[in-house]
Amino acid sequence: MVEVRHDSFCVPGFAALLRKFETPVVFAEHGKYPAIADVVGDFVYARLQKGNDEIKTCYPPKALDAWAKRLQKWAGGGEPDDLPRVDSTKATKTPRDVFAYVIHEGKIRAPAGAMELIARVS
Repeated sequence: MVEVRHDSFCVPGFAALLRKFETPVVFAEHGKYPAIADVVGDFVYARLQKGNDEIKTCYPPKALDAWAKRLQKWAGGGEPDDLPRVDSTKATKTPRDVFAYVIHEGKIRAPAGAMELIARVS
């Protein structure tokens, strides 16, 4: 698994290299780091880092619903249409494990956000 921190990785060649070696890229929902939603390995790893400690559940209900749908789509073998990709190559539609972590600077509400996501995808 690879987590990138610079926009220079947002090119089709990077996704192709990862796909060649079946190495997943971390999808980082972050204010500074690039978000790459290309499925290039046999699992998905997502870091949800835009939570808000002013919100009891870390994310507003609509955002949690949207993330739950994305996680379910990934798990079912699909790819969400509303996340940024760097390559047009579609992954093989096969069920896969999805690891999603709710973490952000404050971290106070992150556990509540994770529990809300679990409830929505279960």
